Parts: sequence; C-alpha cells; structure tokens
Amino acid sequence: MKVLVTGGFGWTARSIIEALHINNFEIVVFDISSKIPSYLNEITSNIITGNISTLEDVKRAMTGCDYVIHLAVAIGENDYKQPDVPFDVNVKGTYNILEIARELNVKKTIIMSEAPVHINFKEDKIFSQTDWQSSSGEDHLYDLTKRLQESIAKDFSETFGMNIIVLRPGHIVDGKEHIDPLGNSLEDLKYCKGGWVCRYDIAKACISALKMESPTTYNTFHLIGSYQAKKQFDISRTEEVLDMKFDNTFENY
Repeated sequence: MKVLVTGGFGWTARSIIEALHINNFEIVVFDISSKIPSYLNEITSNIITGNISTLEDVKRAMTGCDYVIHLAVAIGENDYKQPDVPFDVNVKGTYNILEIARELNVKKTIIMSEAPVHINFKEDKIFSQTDWQSSSGEDHLYDLTKRLQESIAKDFSETFGMNIIVLRPGHIVDGKEHIDPLGNSLEDLKYCKGGWVCRYDIAKACISALKMESPTTYNTFHLIGSYQAKKQFDISRTEEVLDMKFDNTFENY
C-alpha cells in the first residue's frame, strides 16, 4: 500500500516515515523544501517537491497513493506575523489535500491537528474529542487555522463519505533522546509541561490509524503521552480505539 506523507522533510515526519518503512508501506514524500534529509534516500526514491497550496502539485504527489498522512503546516514565528502563509498552508493546503483525495478515491486520510495543551484552563475541564479551545494570545492565528482545518475535514467526510482521521497531538518532543525539536533538553523545557507527546508515539498512532478497520467516517483522537493528560483529555479512548499504549509518559518530568 502506498502512503503520501506531506511535510515529509520535517522533524516529526521522520519517526512516522521510519515506522511506515518498517511496516512495509510504500512511501511518497512531499515537501516544499529543496533540502532533502539524507536518511530519506535509504527509504524511498519517491520524493516530490511542491507547494501544498497549489492543487496541481498536490495531485502530482498523490496520484497512485492509497493513503495520505497530512503533516504539512506553517511553522516558525515569522509565518504567523501575517495571515497569508498560515491560511495558504493550513487551510487551503488542507482543502487541496482533501479535494484531491476525494477525486482520486484515496482510502483514508490522516490529518495532524493539535490538542490545546498550551491553553490555561480550569483544572476540572475535561476535553472530549469534539471540544476545541483557541488561545487568545499570540498562538491564536495558529489555533484558528487548525480549527478551520478540522472543520474542512469533517465537512469532506460527512459530505462525500470520506474516511478521515484527525490526530490531535500535544507538544511534540523526543522521549527517547529527551529533547525538543530544537535540541533543547526536556529537563529545561517548561512549555506545555504535562502536555507532551513523543514523536515515536505519534508514529505508532499513525500506523494504528492506517490499519484500523473503520467505516467511512470522521474521527478525532487526542495524542498526549504525559501522564498528567489522562485527567483532562480522553486518552483512554485513544488507547482503546487505536489499540495502542503510549511508551513515553514522562513520569520523570
């Protein structure tokens, strides 16, 4: 089975691509960058550069694929100083992915969204799979475009009968190397403490979501490994339905 991974040159994508390779999926990697990570050359020759906000580029990448894992996202502080980039990537890019997936009859699309682990909320607040809360601070544009991304996905699923799974990770770190995406030690990391998820557990969730036998439907799952998250997010549902356990629960943090 062939899987398209968008945003495939990124830090989070590596663990997912390696897990796909181990599980014998044929992999197509799509990214806007021209800097191809060296490890990819050992995994796949299907590497396509293009723009997620250009429909023709998306179709060129997705043609012949059975599944899609949509990771492409506007990242970096400068991307969110003006709305053009996040709306082009997070919103229009998601529309493009789903429109082409519909046209090409892709079997299942997995979209990487976010869990609101950076929000200050009441300790007794319990977030279900359908709850959403955006930041009123500097993260609002990011949150807004992610919320729109999920609305687009739900519409495509309900309107066209598409099988779409939205994964909502917390703050993504590396629980094996004990670092964040910038290489900082988790010992020193305060951001979203209690809301972390290891990128290797995200990879495990992606494999489970791909293999899960489910009717044509729309589903969302919180992905937060930190033991504290069990009190406020429906993590038990994620583990039950996706038939997985989080290896990294960050008990020492």
